[in-house]
Amino acid sequence: MQMDARSRRAPRGALALAAVAVLAAGLAGCSEDKETLAGWSAKGGKEQTKVIGDDIRTLLRLVGNGDPAQCRQVLDHVKTARAFRRLPDGDAQSSWEETLNRMETAATTCVQNPTGITGGPKLTEAAEAQQAYGHFAIRITALTGSKS
Repeated sequence: MQMDARSRRAPRGALALAAVAVLAAGLAGCSEDKETLAGWSAKGGKEQTKVIGDDIRTLLRLVGNGDPAQCRQVLDHVKTARAFRRLPDGDAQSSWEETLNRMETAATTCVQNPTGITGGPKLTEAAEAQQAYGHFAIRITALTGSKS
């Protein structure tokens, strides 16, 4: 059975309109994500990221001369950050979890190895935590359009 070419154009046009509607809805969702990210930040997320950033500096400072008490405090902060509500963006949440995992590894090494020439967290572990935090910051900057 042959179909008239004109009858095939209508479904393509309908599909194109549907694609535009889906794209518009997706873009509208992006603006809602920014608002949700702003809400996450305002409701304690910004403070969580500041504490974790400070703790990364602590871990880097403790390389070679660990202080188990400070490393336990870092572990407590990681536990608190894990319990905090999830980020509204999956990629940002993934980067955040990676940061916390790497910090936990470095702080645990510090607690278990407090003395000697290699006391404290290993430099590679602390540097990996810092790198993961950098990826998290890049994702947040991309989401918010922040220049700073």
